[in-house]
Amino acid sequence: MQTYLDQYALAASEPDELIEIFAAIDTQDNLFGVASLVDDDELPDAPEPGPWLAAVFVTPDARKFGVGSALVEHVVNRAHELGYSKIYLYTEHQENWYASKGWVKIRDIIFLGLHHTVMQLDLK
Repeated sequence: MQTYLDQYALAASEPDELIEIFAAIDTQDNLFGVASLVDDDELPDAPEPGPWLAAVFVTPDARKFGVGSALVEHVVNRAHELGYSKIYLYTEHQENWYASKGWVKIRDIIFLGLHHTVMQLDLK
């Protein structure tokens, strides 16, 4: 959860940076999930230029209902609207899920002592 709080704080403190945060909520304002579009996802030594899909989180009770897919699709569409030709992400556990949505593995990395996969999606 701290990753998301850090993203929100950064969004408030650096208005010239690309940081857009999207939330999925119901009609009673219950939070189902969040996802962000950022120009730099703080991955050390990353050669990818960005932007990045970042801080994707879906609450456990909202999983398996398409919330994550909708959030990711919204961020991808927003990146396309802004004129980007590619978008990137890194994931620890969800490589297959993103691959099923058209994302392509670029490379494997060790980050914070854990294996992650860097992926990209071409925006047409």
